[in-house]
Amino acid sequence: MAKLHKIYLGRQPIFDNSLKVFAYELLFRTGAEGAANVTDDCQATAQVMMNLFGEFGLSNVVGEKKAFINFSEDLLLKDTRSFFPKRQVVIEVLETVRPTSSIKFVLKKISEEGYQLALDDYIFSPEFAPLEDYVDIIKVDILDAGPQKMIENIPKLKAKGKRLLAEKVETKEQFAFCQKLGFDYYQGYFFAKPKIIVGEALGTNKAAILQLLSSVYDESIDLHKLSAIISRDVTMSQKLLKMAALEDSQAEIKSIHDVVIRYGLTRLQSWTSVLALSSDSDKPTELLVTSLVRAKFCELVGSAVKDLPKDSYFVVGLFSTLDAVMDKPLVELIDGLGLSNAIKDALLTEKGSLGCALHAVKEIEQGGMDYATPKGLDVSDLSKMYLEAMSFANSLDF
Repeated sequence: MAKLHKIYLGRQPIFDNSLKVFAYELLFRTGAEGAANVTDDCQATAQVMMNLFGEFGLSNVVGEKKAFINFSEDLLLKDTRSFFPKRQVVIEVLETVRPTSSIKFVLKKISEEGYQLALDDYIFSPEFAPLEDYVDIIKVDILDAGPQKMIENIPKLKAKGKRLLAEKVETKEQFAFCQKLGFDYYQGYFFAKPKIIVGEALGTNKAAILQLLSSVYDESIDLHKLSAIISRDVTMSQKLLKMAALEDSQAEIKSIHDVVIRYGLTRLQSWTSVLALSSDSDKPTELLVTSLVRAKFCELVGSAVKDLPKDSYFVVGLFSTLDAVMDKPLVELIDGLGLSNAIKDALLTEKGSLGCALHAVKEIEQGGMDYATPKGLDVSDLSKMYLEAMSFANSLDF
């Protein structure tokens, strides 16, 4: 069974000269005590992004403020940007990124796409000076750079129109010194230590992600096929729906395909890449197979009844086991997914034609024979549909 696990996100405020919060830097953390334990910069950032956009929600973490997110060289060279908002996210180029021709090309491209860029832990090294031209904000490590280098170099950067952020500010005196030099923003323990935000998330099946990766970069792929691949994994579906609902709480979602159409191929490629980089390996179990049998059964009923989109039927079956998978009440889990009222009613009370299909498949699982059948169908029809649904789930080679 897919396991629910704790997720952590560090959030440290960045202040302006009026000591108002301008932004937050979002940091990879592995525990509530604040440890980072980064072994792979690329994976660490991918987990930050997936937790931020797909679990906590950007607005819940930073409100309307900007979010600074660290990017390693590998991540900069990958197209992992298109699923997050340009106006709020500042891409922070790690100090380990070297000014190669490839990096300069991609930074120019990212800037032209409308993203803001920041240079992290800068200490005025001549080797990294070429990167200055490609970024909007330069974060100066005031402890490593030292006062003399700052006095010599800050006026030059200000003359080039760069905004400057003093990081690792630990005392009132350091703050006053940086203000006098003309810094725009400030970050450090003098103001606030990183706050650890704790949540829970469901590990995704790596095989399902790999299957999606193998398809999403095929430009000729039918979006219906992508919807089908995502729909076969209950946890991957939940992550995508949750992110979509967090982005637009007013949108009514009737199917996985609704979100796939809204996102389009480019955003799905970006989301899938980050999901793959951040994922834990977790094998499917009988519970997830049950969710797929129910989903396909309900879809077959929907195709026969034709009163609502068959994708809505599929979603009802797919999410009918979500409470068992995540070990939390279903009403809490579906509250933030933006599902239509018809789907919610079916999942929570088995009302309506969607609920009738769900109730029927549950009865069939238990060997029951005395239950209401969906309009125009009898028990024999439903038995055939159940066998077809089982064959479908078994064909996926889990």
